[in-house]
Formats: sequence, structure tokens, C-alpha cells
Amino acid sequence: MDDSFSLLGLDRELCERAVDEGEEVTVKHYVFDDLLDTSEKLTCSHLEVDENFSIFNYLLKKEKLSFFSRSEEIPLGCYVGYKNGSLFTFEDFNFKIQSLDEFTLLVEAIEVTTGKAFHFELCNLCQLPEKLSSEMDVALTIYSNRVKRLPPLSHFDQVADENRELLKLAIKGNEKAREKLERSLGEEETVRLLGEFSQKPEELFDTCILSDRENYTVIGIVTSVSEIGFEGKSLYSVDLFSEDLELKLLTPEYPLSEGERFLAVGKMYGVATV
Repeated sequence: MDDSFSLLGLDRELCERAVDEGEEVTVKHYVFDDLLDTSEKLTCSHLEVDENFSIFNYLLKKEKLSFFSRSEEIPLGCYVGYKNGSLFTFEDFNFKIQSLDEFTLLVEAIEVTTGKAFHFELCNLCQLPEKLSSEMDVALTIYSNRVKRLPPLSHFDQVADENRELLKLAIKGNEKAREKLERSLGEEETVRLLGEFSQKPEELFDTCILSDRENYTVIGIVTSVSEIGFEGKSLYSVDLFSEDLELKLLTPEYPLSEGERFLAVGKMYGVATV
């Protein structure tokens, strides 16, 4: 099951409510065609909870094939969709699902303006057509249950800043990126930077976005904070600035203050405009 509920500290009873009270939609997107048998149908129970949140509960339905067989409903994943995330335009959607046994709505898509690749769970795939348009607007939000205040950066490392993208690749094990760093900076300096980057990136960069698929570590600056009441739970919607991007963070943790620097770890979720 998806962990958006645990990240936000929410009750999974909302998934049952989505089935009981929501609208049932058949998932149309062609990426699932090769994963389904002729007797199977992928559906989603969609519940609009309030102006901020929707619940999407995905079910695999197996039809009755004979008098002696029974129909089945197998829960695959239930997602909290936050509709007021930061809006980006994406293209080149690449779905990562390989089988229904490991169900995921994880996609990789390219942000049109910057050309950066984002990985996120596309919560409302059931609301989208069989084939997506060449460009699509998606509201992105990082869900996090770990937020840490940071002091201002005490030292600006210009060498690290100039080689930020190569360091990001090298820290993930990209040998070509490491070799390029060593040719440019020397082995000793490369070892130093990679060591500091892997242990305490917040002491190397003022702001930074690190990702491993949909898992994100963000060092950013708070631009605004608002409290959102949801089903008796207080959540905090944080607007932030990091690496020339304006992002949204949703967390049940204590609120941050405008202008504060912080580190958050979480997953990226998206709700496409329909």
C-alpha cells in the first residue's frame, strides 16, 4: 500500500469511505492494458473530501468466469491527493509500474520550463484519458513527516556550487560524473566534496534538492506557511524556495516560520489538472 497516509499521519478509514461514498471510475490509461487479464478490470473509488484533498482508492476487480467461480476485489493502493500543490507543466511521462503485484502510480516526467526530471506518484491517474496529451499541468507536493530547522549557511563553497549537478550524479554512483570531477578538481577535492555532500549536504549548499526516484531530500527556505484542518488533523502547507524552484511541502510536523531554512525528507505526489 502507498504510504501517503503514514507520512501525513492520517487515518486509512478514508479509503473505506472512498469506496462507500465516492465515485467509481475505470482506469483507462493504456499502460495497464498489458498488465490486466481479460477477466480483470482496474477501478478507482474517488472521493472529494474537501477543497484541498481527494482520496483515490485503486481496486483490481476479477470477474466471475463460471457458475462455480467468484468475483473478487483486491485492494492495490490508496492515495491522498493534495489539490493545491505547486503547479508545473510536464511532458514525456514514463510510468514505472511493471506488474500489479507491485502496484505503483510512480511516473517520471520532464518539467517543460527547466527540463528537469521529476519522479512522483500521480494520484489521480483514474481521472485521465487513455492517452495523455503532450503536455499536462500537475500540482506537485512533497509529503513529509520529518522537518528539521537549519541555521543559515556559514560558508559558501563556490567550487561545490559550480559543480552541483555533477556532484548529484556522482553521489548516486555515476562513474562518468565522478571521473569528470576528478579531471577538473583533482581526486582529493572530489573525495572531500562527495564526503561532505553525502553526510551533511546542508553544510555545503544553501538550498538543494536530492532525489532517489520519488524519495526527496529538500533543503530550502520557507516563503509562507498555512495551517490546514483535515478530518480533525492539523497539517501545515509550506511554500518553499530551493534551487530556483518554488515548491510545496505538506507536513504534520510543527510549523516553520517564514524566512527559515530547513531540511525535509519525504515523497513527491501529484494531482493532474482534469
